[in-house]
Amino acid sequence: MRDGLLGGLLALASVPAIAAPAAAELVQKMMGAARALDYEGVFVYQRDSSLDTMRVIHRGSGSLEMERLVSLTGPAREVIRDGSKVTCKWADKHAMLVEQRQPRDLLSFGIGGSVKSLEAVYQFSIEGDDRIAGRQTDVVKVSPHTPDRYAYRLWIDRETGLLLRSVITDEHDRALEQEQFAEVTIGQTIPDSRFESELPGTDFVRYANDDDPASATAASDIDAPWGVNWLPPGFALHHDKSQRMASSNVPVRHFVYSDGLATVSVFIEKIRAEVAPLKGFSLVGAVNAFSSVAHDHQVTVVGEVPQNTVRRIASSVAPRNSE
Repeated sequence: MRDGLLGGLLALASVPAIAAPAAAELVQKMMGAARALDYEGVFVYQRDSSLDTMRVIHRGSGSLEMERLVSLTGPAREVIRDGSKVTCKWADKHAMLVEQRQPRDLLSFGIGGSVKSLEAVYQFSIEGDDRIAGRQTDVVKVSPHTPDRYAYRLWIDRETGLLLRSVITDEHDRALEQEQFAEVTIGQTIPDSRFESELPGTDFVRYANDDDPASATAASDIDAPWGVNWLPPGFALHHDKSQRMASSNVPVRHFVYSDGLATVSVFIEKIRAEVAPLKGFSLVGAVNAFSSVAHDHQVTVVGEVPQNTVRRIASSVAPRNSE
């Protein structure tokens, strides 16, 4: 009996773990599901000690992807995405911000793309299974090969591929921020009326982040060739434009880089005499920001990457013709 038991244990030990390609395929399915599915649910979002409950309504089956995010705790807020047009409303401030954005899912990561490109910088493994919002999920761990980015745990709905829970962790496996569905319905027909704002009042002050390269060139040298001379391997440019931010008439150059999971934004603007430049770090959840001064310009890097990474990126920003 002892020999039989030992033989059985050795046989179990020799069974190979689920291969990484299977885990990577689940993540690829997740990226497609986040955009293509129709779903509505309530999820909890935790960042540091802050905890928010929100409702999300998403429709991907139509000709134009639409999404509406509504806060259920704290001040009334809404984010409505209609294709690439994003409208943010704050009831307590009677303010509304409208901008054009490259499509990005509110409950997913990065800008998407192929998981194959991610395998050069991340390792994928299946940790097991779990139930989230009453649905069966596979738990995928995404570990970076190098310390210049964070790790992820993803709870992916087994039936549809929808991401039902996610946790971003640092190098010590500490959770920096996480979100999880408490309830979700997938596949129902969602009428247009569900994407209309329910915030009361018509006296909202409207702000806009406008693309305006011609005005920007006339106002400053911000459209001169600037470059980011260092990025972690795997990050690629997804967006590059000059725009006027809602908070200022000064034109800002905005670069967006992504490795498919994490994103990094680089902002460059001419320093104004009446405004003291920013310097140093700030941190909210998994998002680090670092500000510095280069060639009479304010450089700010914001991204879902560690502090050392945003600082090194910021230090590499310079005009192309600088020595």
